[in-house]
Amino acid sequence: MTLKEWLDREAMSVPQFATRIGRSAEAVRRYVSGERIPDKDTMPLIAEATQRKVTPNDFFDLTPIKRRRSMPSQVAA
Repeated sequence: MTLKEWLDREAMSVPQFATRIGRSAEAVRRYVSGERIPDKDTMPLIAEATQRKVTPNDFFDLTPIKRRRSMPSQVAA
């Protein structure tokens, strides 16, 4: 879930969320718009404030990769 989606769902404004995580409204606006990715100190604050609905992967548009059940056989030379 993106931060924008979470804010919309919770009917929370950017300034309200910025106050909640102790960052400027401008910084949060940039996270929401995709202009900036939160730093390593801010990522956990966002995850905690959103009850882990927004995670670092969401800023990088990463989806979980399904693991293979078995590795392919190697062909002997």
